[in-house]
Amino acid sequence: MLSQVVPILIGLVPLAAAVNLYVSSYAGTITTLSLLKDPDLNYTLTQTHSLETNTNAPSWLTLNHQNNVLYMIDEAVSARNGTLVSYKTSYAGALTEIQRLEALQGDISAELLINNLFNSISSSLQTYNVTQSGHFNLLQTFTYTAAPGPVPNRQDAPHLHEAILDPTQQYLLIPDLGADLVRILAIDSQTNTLTELSPLHTASGSGPRHGAFSLDPISGSYIFYLDAEISSTVTAYRVSYSNGTAGGLTFNEIGVYSSLAPGQAIPPTTTGESTGVAAEIAVGPDGSTLLVSNRRDLSFNNTSPPSDSLALFDINAADGTLTFQSLYPAGGSYARQFAINRAGDLVAVGLQQSGILAVFERDCATGVIGREVGRVEGLGQVTCAVWDE
Repeated sequence: MLSQVVPILIGLVPLAAAVNLYVSSYAGTITTLSLLKDPDLNYTLTQTHSLETNTNAPSWLTLNHQNNVLYMIDEAVSARNGTLVSYKTSYAGALTEIQRLEALQGDISAELLINNLFNSISSSLQTYNVTQSGHFNLLQTFTYTAAPGPVPNRQDAPHLHEAILDPTQQYLLIPDLGADLVRILAIDSQTNTLTELSPLHTASGSGPRHGAFSLDPISGSYIFYLDAEISSTVTAYRVSYSNGTAGGLTFNEIGVYSSLAPGQAIPPTTTGESTGVAAEIAVGPDGSTLLVSNRRDLSFNNTSPPSDSLALFDINAADGTLTFQSLYPAGGSYARQFAINRAGDLVAVGLQQSGILAVFERDCATGVIGREVGRVEGLGQVTCAVWDE
């Protein structure tokens, strides 16, 4: 009987335990960081483990919190094929490999739905059946073609950039940066197979990258916020559901907003080619704010080190429109991805070119980004960070 009680008692004292962060890098590693908060509200962020994945370029992490399984996808920047790998997590942060499987080159993002894993891979989408133990097998593959877009250096072909589950878990949304589309697929709850529906067309040359949903508390409808890398914008859509999955989704545009401060110009590239800065996007846990990261904008070039930005917006509860609040330093260069913790009081920012993972306080009520509470350097080109809590 005691052996059954002890684990429950341990779980009742989270304030005494450190929280783990898993960080992937193009260096081929997954690093485990431990964040500890002491009674005086001081934080300590330390590296506890570094795992060599034996893959080419880890690009995304997805954590199944219920089964303690971490999925890593390898973009294979300079290799012929990518890789999908699952790991068993642990309280101490060590990872134990469960299974690996060769995938298509260009793995970018993955999303979990109970016993399904959706993996967007440059010009393709693959789905996998997964077990509670973290094993998986290929279910479907979709491959897309499209004529080159108006920005050749970023739109030479379809570039599926993220796999997003809608709030009802009936649909999968895939922003296609290369084709200026959000591809939409219906999920069959019985077979876990996907059926393609009519896509959402975005502005020509905008390059949709990532998206996030928010619930409108007044109307009860959902708002979809889509960031576009090339145009450096965020577009808000009100989402309507038709009866049954065959009807699909309808998107009504609410507004388009710069991912930078109002009137701030997109900085040119060193080569003169047209490319934007918007990267990650997330709605705060309470649904009242939206956060967007910008890469290579160097809005804070007088800080040490010079820093790209995090853009904070207030979400109008009445209609889903956005109001720009402020830019905040991201802590370094190329804020490719960030993750807000479950409580909403911390945000971890992956700084690709700086090789840094930085953690900042976040005001739960206002979304304001506060002091930096920890950073770990020397991680290689950071691509993704997830909280294990």
